[in-house]
Amino acid sequence: MPTITFGGVGSGIDTESIISGLLGASRGPLTRVQQRSTQTQSAVSSLSDIGNLLSKFKESLLALDTIQEVGSFKAASDNKAVAATAGGGAQPGSFKITVSQLASAYKAYSNPLGVTQSNQALNQSGTLDLTVAGKSANIAISATDTLDQVLAKVNSSGLRVSATSLFDGSGFRLQLRGLDTGLENDVALTESGTTFGFAAGNNTKSRGLDAKFKVDDFDVTSKSNQVQGVVAGVTLALAEVTTTTPAIVTISGDAEGFQTKLKTLVDTYNAVVNKVNTDAGFGSIKATNPELSGDSTLRSVTSRLSSMLTRTVGTGKFQTLRSIGIELNNNGTLKLNTAKLQSALAEDPDAVTKVLAGDDNGVDGLVDGLAKVATDMLSANGAITTRKEGLATRQRQLTDRADLEQKRLDRMEETLRKQFTQMDGIVASNQAQFNFLR
Repeated sequence: MPTITFGGVGSGIDTESIISGLLGASRGPLTRVQQRSTQTQSAVSSLSDIGNLLSKFKESLLALDTIQEVGSFKAASDNKAVAATAGGGAQPGSFKITVSQLASAYKAYSNPLGVTQSNQALNQSGTLDLTVAGKSANIAISATDTLDQVLAKVNSSGLRVSATSLFDGSGFRLQLRGLDTGLENDVALTESGTTFGFAAGNNTKSRGLDAKFKVDDFDVTSKSNQVQGVVAGVTLALAEVTTTTPAIVTISGDAEGFQTKLKTLVDTYNAVVNKVNTDAGFGSIKATNPELSGDSTLRSVTSRLSSMLTRTVGTGKFQTLRSIGIELNNNGTLKLNTAKLQSALAEDPDAVTKVLAGDDNGVDGLVDGLAKVATDMLSANGAITTRKEGLATRQRQLTDRADLEQKRLDRMEETLRKQFTQMDGIVASNQAQFNFLR
């Protein structure tokens, strides 16, 4: 049970209030250390937030660091039989696509197995020899094997083939299915001793086949219906065989998509700058955390980025971000002047590309430089990481100091209680003697 102390019982003095007052007057160092510890922990959290925002800014840069990505393109198809998606490396163009065969995977069923429970023995004895994509497996089947056991043997064969079961209301059948489409992934199956009958009658539902189609009357085959590399930078998704009308796939410039990428770059950059200005203070704005007020590391983040933003690149029509509509505000944030951007794109799109992504001759664009700065800041030895580690070490030291201060106060309280208890006893004894003599 906890000890309950009633101070001043003998003397009539409110010793508890005196002890509380003395402890309160001595608590100043602990309070200051605790406040500093809280501020330091908050600073560590703020640096983590800034690191996350800087990572998002870097992602927006990596979406614009190649010539292909700056020259954004979109793909469209006029026929649901073929869908098209443009990525990096796409170029303007138009293609007529006629699909005569879709890629498919092997699928076959056994004859009825004569069992109504998956844990019943199948009374089949022999081997199933399977070959898929040049790899083979000989699966031994025993008369005592149940459907579940046969399925497990096939599925553990290591081949790109799957086995499952179908219950048709009166009994089970076994299904074998290739996991990949294409002729090279077709399943070759031989039964020895068993009578599953995968090749009998209508039991084989599909074979592994390649997709066959024409691009502008040139024959093309693909083991998958997701076709890459045929049209540069474009993924073709074959969904149906075309009948009388081919699909027309058109790749064109995507000015809206490019502008969206630039807006993301501006927004993520501004998020970094605003967070730094809020935490470290800017102009008349006071820092939200005294521990980061005027912090040199945070100032280096914004100064290094803004220095890169104002650099000049190349000798073309446009050489700065400002010249293509990305302008620097007085508070360090950016704004996108869309009218200026559209004018630059109309006048010289290649020059716009070079400002951002450089050229094929090894000249870096401003996006490359900004990405390098962000990468350096976020690296294991970078400014953000180093500052966080330093603050985390200080926070641990402050916690240790707070523990020592608390122990000092605990010892002080213990000493005061002993002294006041002793005093209380002496006063009580003297009072008793006085009353006796009186």
